[in-house]
Amino acid sequence: MTTSKLFDLLQGSGPDHHAIANQGPLDPDAVGGDVRGANATDFQFVREAPARVASGANSFIGGGEHNLVSGANSFAAAGSHNELEGPMGFVAGEYNSVCGSHASALGTLNQVLGNCSHALGTGHTITSEASFAEGDGNIVSGYAAHAEGSLNICDGSFSHAEGMNARAYNDFMHAFSSGGFANPGEIGEAQYSRIIARIATEDDSPCDLRVGEENSLILMNNKMNAFRIMLVASSSDLSKGAAWELKGLILKHDSPSSTSFIGTPLKTLIASSNPSWNVTLSPDTENGSL
Repeated sequence: MTTSKLFDLLQGSGPDHHAIANQGPLDPDAVGGDVRGANATDFQFVREAPARVASGANSFIGGGEHNLVSGANSFAAAGSHNELEGPMGFVAGEYNSVCGSHASALGTLNQVLGNCSHALGTGHTITSEASFAEGDGNIVSGYAAHAEGSLNICDGSFSHAEGMNARAYNDFMHAFSSGGFANPGEIGEAQYSRIIARIATEDDSPCDLRVGEENSLILMNNKMNAFRIMLVASSSDLSKGAAWELKGLILKHDSPSSTSFIGTPLKTLIASSNPSWNVTLSPDTENGSL
């Protein structure tokens, strides 16, 4: 069956106000395809396979071609060859795949597998939940992580990588890079990173600083890192306090046991109200960390 009129669009503030939207001539198979989902709407007229329809319950395809929306309550604005399988999702652009729930992709060639995660740009892969990537070719696998720029990787949860070729491999790490030595080179081979470590203690017993609740500051294999640590100590009532700066160079080969300082780290006491307080610094050869 052929048709030249697909729908009437009624609008206006009163019963006598309306507008008619006339559809031009269509291919006989344009309104074909598999059965739509319950209460779903599909306004695309070109599909390369019958399954490429709005098959999810309450789903919507606003236009474009060859799009597939199987997630319930999901929305493909337009574009081409997008696949939206997760519920409550959104996609626009070309060749995007969104499988997570409450997730979205805008651009091209993005893959979003994590729930509540979002990709903006091109070529991103997000496998974790509550994460975000923008730019070109970023990979995010850490929970609630964020990558922006090009060819960055976020392995750590709550981490952030930006620029080009940065790798946030520890939880809570913020990594910056302007590219590798060979461009693009190995991800993370030339970068500057920031991270916060902390600890609370009930007595005067020595204790190690931790990243998050229990993690160490792990070093990448076969890398040399210059480091600068600003350390503040305080009593709970703020009656005592001290601050130090520690600087040095640390090397790790291909195993934790190879972790070692090059030379002797420098320690500077900035200020102290308690002369008995002190801080020491040592490589962790069990975990390959500082």
